[in-house]
Amino acid sequence: MKKQRSKNQRIRYFIVNMISFASIFLILGIIVFQLLQTSIYQSVDTELNHLAGNETFLEGQIKMLQVDRTGQFPKDSPIFDSEKGTKTPPNNFQQQVILWSEDGDILNSEGLGSRYNDLQNIQFSTDQLDTVTNIEVADSNDRTLQFRSITVPMMSNNDEKVAYIQILTNTDPIKGTVERVKQILIACMVIFGVLSIILSYFLSKWSMKPIMVSWRKQQEFVENASHELRTPLTIIQAKLEKLFTKPNHTILEESETIATSLTEVQRLGQLTNDLLLLARSDSNAVVLEKEPINVNQFLEAAIAPYQELALAENKDFILVLEKDGQVAFDRQKIQQLLIILLDNALKYTNEQDQLQLTSTIEKNEWVIRVIDHGIGIEEQQKKEIFDRFYRGDQSRNRKTGGYGIGLAIAKWIVEAHHGKITVSDSEPKGTTFTVSLPLK
Repeated sequence: MKKQRSKNQRIRYFIVNMISFASIFLILGIIVFQLLQTSIYQSVDTELNHLAGNETFLEGQIKMLQVDRTGQFPKDSPIFDSEKGTKTPPNNFQQQVILWSEDGDILNSEGLGSRYNDLQNIQFSTDQLDTVTNIEVADSNDRTLQFRSITVPMMSNNDEKVAYIQILTNTDPIKGTVERVKQILIACMVIFGVLSIILSYFLSKWSMKPIMVSWRKQQEFVENASHELRTPLTIIQAKLEKLFTKPNHTILEESETIATSLTEVQRLGQLTNDLLLLARSDSNAVVLEKEPINVNQFLEAAIAPYQELALAENKDFILVLEKDGQVAFDRQKIQQLLIILLDNALKYTNEQDQLQLTSTIEKNEWVIRVIDHGIGIEEQQKKEIFDRFYRGDQSRNRKTGGYGIGLAIAKWIVEAHHGKITVSDSEPKGTTFTVSLPLK
């Protein structure tokens, strides 16, 4: 069931990612194509509008009709070249000019030459004067030619009876370019579409990893918390039920039962506080109250009870305070960190063993080392000891007390101060926890 939910979620992520990538590529392709098409035709339209508004050019086209009849340019022609005595008509292969009569007849058919065969099928229209339009013309070989065209009216009293002048620019090369670009864009979109499918698959798989890890941790947290809560609750219930079986006993007679119940209640309260702290840390609801504190004075006061406890357990506790200074940190949280580390050091050492806490400021860091010469930690366990509810004794006996969440809290406190905590072996035996907190 869990695997099925995970698979369904991954499929949903895959579909969403694929649709997102495909939409982005499609929209990008359309925008690029439209911009290219608009810009590539814009220069043609600008040239057509320029020629249509150039009176000298238009008058020159009318004068060209005289060339068709006489074969010579008149001296007053605006397109006459005085040096050569003649001039090539402005029409070229890509651009043609048609002179229309009032009745819709082509007046410059001789000037068009062989191009007249391609242009004679143009349908004359005065519906869109002074406006650039797109027209298609079937030539003598049944090919369809593409033109951008503009038609302007002329003075009706000119000698050649030219009523309209139509300027055309052949856009077949442009259309071919646009079609090639279109094909390239489609090919690229297909390629990127395939890549988006592959990328979406890996993204959905990658994005599900932290979710599955978080979900698995949550499941383990709930299961372990339930297990840890069940034990003290069971003990308390058993002790209270035992009291009901002996209603005539005095408190003194049942003091051991009551003391055991109180001990489990205290343990249960501590566990509840620790679970609440971890839950709040996961949601970033805990705010550190940092203040500048003299580290040596703070340490001397914080570990004093543990020095007495170590002495009572016949253990040697050495405090080494080196370079002093002020560091901004949360007093309560760092004290809790020290309690966790020193409590572990005391639990896992025997009589006559030595414990040591060193403090110094080096390289803009406050470095604390808690060193014990107890039983040590196996190499494969060092990567897991900061996990919640992890205990080196997998049988989970309560011989040393605790619930396996102390070091998880310690790690969170250090990371909340932007520091780091590491574990290593002591010489000749034992464990060293090193905490490094930045000064700023």
